[in-house]
Amino acid sequence: MVFIGVSLLLVIGITHILRRPSPFLPLPVELLRKCAVLYLSVFKDFRIINADRIPDIGPVILVANHTAVYDPICLQVACRHRLIRFMEAREYYTIPVLHTLFRLMRVIPVNRTGNDTASIRTAVRELSNGGCIGIFPEGRISTDGQIHRARQGVALLALMTNAVVVPAFFQGTHPFSGMVRDFFQFNHVTLHFGPPIRFDDLAGKHRDEPSRDIALKRIMDAIMILQEMSKPS
Repeated sequence: MVFIGVSLLLVIGITHILRRPSPFLPLPVELLRKCAVLYLSVFKDFRIINADRIPDIGPVILVANHTAVYDPICLQVACRHRLIRFMEAREYYTIPVLHTLFRLMRVIPVNRTGNDTASIRTAVRELSNGGCIGIFPEGRISTDGQIHRARQGVALLALMTNAVVVPAFFQGTHPFSGMVRDFFQFNHVTLHFGPPIRFDDLAGKHRDEPSRDIALKRIMDAIMILQEMSKPS
């Protein structure tokens, strides 16, 4: 049944793209994105709020809380006009089934056990060329749905490149229950985007730890503001 469903999504996605190709994304990526739109509409009743806050051009870093395995899919679906190069843990990048997909999506593998200068250099180069990077600052999926302590990597990148940071918040995801089960659960997910954040006052201060702390606090505060705004009144 799963194979039949995936095949049907692929056929519908290909048909839709051939009829209305995207002028922004490479054809294989647009195909995957269209299939993802169908998946999210069926399993997640997916809604997007304020996606127009994502700049169409220029260096940008998308940041969000991380509560489910499908979070990157949601972000790429919301980002219609640009390919997001996600920074992903290397242990997932080396899984054979995922490796081909991650290469297609130009995912940047990250070593979570320590400093990874190679991944930072790749991300800086992408942003210097006006690209889009996706980061989950907490570094891992939150198993209790709460926002946990973030790592300084996103602040370092923002200050090194003076890229715009766009915060986002996932509302409606269930607490993490396993990669496969999480993926096929039915729920109602809304992705909220906040106003872009600039760090002109801290530009060039990436070597200064207090400046990185200030930048990181601004980023995480922006995500938590979205969390508060998304709560029922």
